[in-house]
This record gives sequence, structure tokens and C-alpha cells, in this order.
Amino acid sequence: MAELAGCMAMSHGPQLMMAPHRWHLLMAKDRREHGAASGGGADGDPDEIRWSKWRRCMEAIDELRVKLHEWSPDALILVGDDQHENLLDDAMPPFTVYVGAEAEASVSLRYLNESPATNRSRYEVPQRLGETLVEGLMEQGFDVAYSRNLRHPGGLGHAFARPLKFLASDGQIPVLPVMVNTYYPPAPSARRCVEFGRALRRALAANGEVEKVAVLASGGLSHTKIDEELDRKVIGALEAADLDSLGNIPGEVLVRGTSEIRCWMVVAALAERPARMIDYQPLYRSAGNVGCAMGFAVWEQPGYPEGVRSP
Repeated sequence: MAELAGCMAMSHGPQLMMAPHRWHLLMAKDRREHGAASGGGADGDPDEIRWSKWRRCMEAIDELRVKLHEWSPDALILVGDDQHENLLDDAMPPFTVYVGAEAEASVSLRYLNESPATNRSRYEVPQRLGETLVEGLMEQGFDVAYSRNLRHPGGLGHAFARPLKFLASDGQIPVLPVMVNTYYPPAPSARRCVEFGRALRRALAANGEVEKVAVLASGGLSHTKIDEELDRKVIGALEAADLDSLGNIPGEVLVRGTSEIRCWMVVAALAERPARMIDYQPLYRSAGNVGCAMGFAVWEQPGYPEGVRSP
């Protein structure tokens, strides 16, 4: 039986990958896609606020990095979405476990015209853990997909590359990628993501391939149009371990970047206890509420529910 060391979640928006004085490089895309003017304004942040919020995000990431080091897991299960990087329109399963022997991941930013074939790091993948989790999920009625190959030039998608760069850049922790199709309809419902998290917890609790596992959700919160009211509702449910409220969020709300909240739902259900929000910072970069709302959370020593609790 694998020990669950703990769970965490963090956003991976591009504003984390560059200091605020470079955010203007993202604004051409904002104008093209959202008609947003660059700069501050009534619903934008002035420079001093941008820097203050960004530094808070970096401090939250530092806390997550220290926590992961303290846990010292034998494997890290990373739950993130894939945006036409490895999962394309020829096959778009709701849940996919990558079980190749290893994986590379690039932190190149397309906003800067950086090639995904560069800026790559290599990570070992715990294959047998992934294979037995797939078997355990199928026994519970989740016919998840699995893959032994990556076809994206950058290897794993950005939802995996960015948090790994921040939290485990040395490649010392084996990483098991679990891809959730949050972005392309029809996507799994919020309720189904909660059910998947519970099933993943049970499959992990019965798994003996590794001794200690940590779990990380990547993505969210609301973006590219920030919705602080929605974020507050999600955070409140996470802090109360209110999985029913999370599961009742309608699909029409979980669209585009905001859809990545589904990954947090999976891990919240796996943890099955209240989250501790380290920080929440809505990073507005353009007028019109355009930006990324960044969240950072941890579930300390989640353990397992009755009947599957580790000794």
C-alpha cells in the first residue's frame, strides 16, 4: 500500500514564467483574442500592484517547493490538461495516464516564439505505478486511456513542464503524468472529475509499486478572463472539502483556461480533506479583466478514507 505523503495544487499561467516588466509581450495576444487594451485602468493592475502580486506568487511557489522536498516522495503524480500537445483531435480521451519509461518537458514560451524543442528537462516515469493505477481504475469502472509515447516536440505539455520547472527541476523525483481533457468539449463533467479523483485515491491506496507518493494539480484558476467571484466559490469549497459543491459547477462555466479547475477537483477528491490555500492572486495584465488568477494550495498528509487507510 502506497503512503500518500500529501497533495498540492498550483497555477501555471505564463505570467509566472516572466517578471511583470515583460508582460507586455503577452498583450499582443490579448488584443488579438480579447480586444483588450494594454496597461492598467479600472480593471487592470498598475505596475506596483503587478510586482507585489507576482512576488507573492513566487513566495507561494517557494513554499510548495520546500513542502515537496520535505515530503520526499518516491513518485509525483501530476494531474494537468493537454492543449493539443499530445492529445489531438484523432483521439481525445477524458483521462489519460502516460506510462512511457521517461519524458521530457520544455518550458519554451510560444508567446516569445521559443521553439518547444529547446529548454527541455528529462524526467523518469514510474511505469509500473502508472500501469497498475490504470488497472485499478478500470476495476472501478474508469476505462482510462494510457500512452507510452509523446508526440509533442516539447515532450509533455506546458501544464506539466511549468510546475516541474518550479518544483522539481532537478529531475530527481519520478513523475507520473495524468492528463485530463479539460479544454476541448465534450470534456468530463465536474462531477465526473470528482469521481475520478476518488477512484484514483482508491487505486493508489491499493498500490504497492512505490512506498510514498505526492500528488500535484496543475492549472487554473479562472483565466484568460478572470472571474474572482467564481474563484472565491471554488476556494471556499476546497477549504471546506465540499466536493458536492465542486461537482455541481456547470460545464458552461468551466471553459477555456478556467476549465483547468477540473484538475484541482480531481486532486481535492483524492485528498478528501480541507485544503489550505497558501495564496490567491488575480494577476490582471490588460484592461477587460484579462489575465490569470493564480492559486496555490496544499493538502497536508491526506491519508486515505476508512477501509483503505495505510497502516
